[in-house]
Amino acid sequence: MEKTEINFSTEGNDSSLGKQKRNRTDERFDLDRSHLDVLLQAKRAWDNIEHFRKKRCRSRNYTFGKQWNDKIETPDGRTITEEQYLKEQGKIPLKNNLVRQIVKNIVGQFRNVQTEPVCISRDREEQKAGEMMSVAMQYVYQMNHLWEIDGRTMEEFVVSGTCFHKIGYGWRNNRMDVWVDVVNPNRIFFNAMEDVRLWDCTLIGELHDVPIADVVSKFAKGSRRRAKQLRELYNQATREEISRSFEALTSDNLDNLDFLIATEPHLCRIIEVWTLENKERLRCHDTLTGDYYKEEMERMQEIEAINRKRLEEAAQKGIAPEKVALIETEWFIDRYWYYRFFTPFGHILDEGETPYWHGEHPYVFKLYPLMDGEIHSFVEDIIDQQRYINRLITLIDFIMGASAKGVLLFPEDQIPDGMSIEDVAEQWTRYNGIILFKPKPGGVLPQQISTNATNVGAYELLNLQLRLIEDISGIHGAMQGKVATTVTSGVLYAQQTQNSSLNLIDLFESFKSFREERDTKVMKTVQQFYREARYLNIAGSVYDQEAKMYNPQKVRDVEFDLSICESSTNPTYRMASNELLMELFRMGQISLEMLLENGSFPFADRLLQSIQQVKEKMQQELLNQQQTMANGYGMQNNANGQTAQPNTVLSPAPNMPAGISR
Repeated sequence: MEKTEINFSTEGNDSSLGKQKRNRTDERFDLDRSHLDVLLQAKRAWDNIEHFRKKRCRSRNYTFGKQWNDKIETPDGRTITEEQYLKEQGKIPLKNNLVRQIVKNIVGQFRNVQTEPVCISRDREEQKAGEMMSVAMQYVYQMNHLWEIDGRTMEEFVVSGTCFHKIGYGWRNNRMDVWVDVVNPNRIFFNAMEDVRLWDCTLIGELHDVPIADVVSKFAKGSRRRAKQLRELYNQATREEISRSFEALTSDNLDNLDFLIATEPHLCRIIEVWTLENKERLRCHDTLTGDYYKEEMERMQEIEAINRKRLEEAAQKGIAPEKVALIETEWFIDRYWYYRFFTPFGHILDEGETPYWHGEHPYVFKLYPLMDGEIHSFVEDIIDQQRYINRLITLIDFIMGASAKGVLLFPEDQIPDGMSIEDVAEQWTRYNGIILFKPKPGGVLPQQISTNATNVGAYELLNLQLRLIEDISGIHGAMQGKVATTVTSGVLYAQQTQNSSLNLIDLFESFKSFREERDTKVMKTVQQFYREARYLNIAGSVYDQEAKMYNPQKVRDVEFDLSICESSTNPTYRMASNELLMELFRMGQISLEMLLENGSFPFADRLLQSIQQVKEKMQQELLNQQQTMANGYGMQNNANGQTAQPNTVLSPAPNMPAGISR
């Protein structure tokens, strides 16, 4: 699969390690192979999850109809698929795909309740900032089409028991923004983990296949010489060259060439590896400015020189040494995420510490259920029942095809004169056919035999498996919307639907935790890279105009708690809120304008505009009447030789609304 765009962006590195350059590609343009051990460690991680990729492929095949692709060994020693074996036996490999319908039902249950992220500030005085961040999150949702992505990711989660997303910031679709990408599980690799929260992850990476133009544009670093080296290197990246390069490193390279070889000849393989590393560092506190930051051990002498300079300046001014604000340091072991981009030969294209404020890798993933480090998907539980159903259907079809139906026993001595047995068969099968013959005395007449050999218990076994697949999956007929029998009451049917939904709560809650972790990482990425004010107008948003104007200065340093709640655009939510507003309007607690502004009515905007136009027209007419009356009083006073007093209270004019004075 060709990937024409990948997120290589390492911009916005706001790490607190000073202004020193840690990227060795900035110091020299020659490609480096000093981290080949990290590449080999990533390759071992890739090899260790080969069984997971095989199980995922099998579950995907059973979900989408390829249900006879399991390999079997024939008596003559061949290894072929079950489909090929059945065809060689003269049978038709039939299937009744129930797995797909169950998966579609689960995805439909998930998409039936639309949810969205809501950010809540830990400081109640900063709640406006929480509303502002919620609007920004809704903007990211709509721009990335995350609701569609979550539906497809839920399908992947049901089929394989895993899901992987990647969050980054970069240029795409003519804008610089936060982007969320779905990562194919076949391209991902990670270390062995046992914590269900995945906090023991120390290595994760991804395989990219991109054109050579993308490799040069991303990793040339503005150097023509480096771009030429990259082109020459990938021109040599053939299957034979890579095999020879790694012959001395592993004896099992032929079985794992997919880790090093691109999927297409015109693409270039790039291996992205993120590792959790540790290093001795200094935790610094500048008591003069109040800043806390980290520094490398090599800068200890520079910090001591700064402290000596401050002491000397203080001594010249007569300040006691104990009152001088110095830089306090503390030694500690720092754990940090480090990224590297490798070529198949082990050359480093780019490397550095994580540029993100959250201090982690850009991936968000979920492994289900991860008991004792194992992954087991929902589809995996019902594959055996699906296989047995397919076998029974094929068996019934074979029995019905092989059983004797309408076999004619025609004695040879009873064949009429002038007719062959073929003529007899043609007349026998013809509609209203007639065969004229003279029966011989004592001879046996033609006889047709019809037997029913299908009643061997296959139908009972098939019905049993159909019931078992419902019991094992937990998706019963009530949840699938099947018509209830005449003896089933409405209360019982509703109870069956509710009980079926209980079987999926664990699956949905696990996926919800994945979404909350992803949205939290998206939120922190927005806080980091949204550095300019922008207007984020969200259609159907319930927030005011102030919250829609994103101000990075107000949300940059605010701590938020993110939760997934039911979306305000959900039809059920809108109906309930509209009913509440209508009840308040009938009680006279709110005005018509308040009802239309806060409700979700399709005609609300047009009606508000009409009301505003009528108000403006009435105000203009009232202003004209007041001007006319004022001119009339002025003319009358001038005729009488009197001057109108400025504080004179005018009586209401005719046809003016009550409560309005001139």
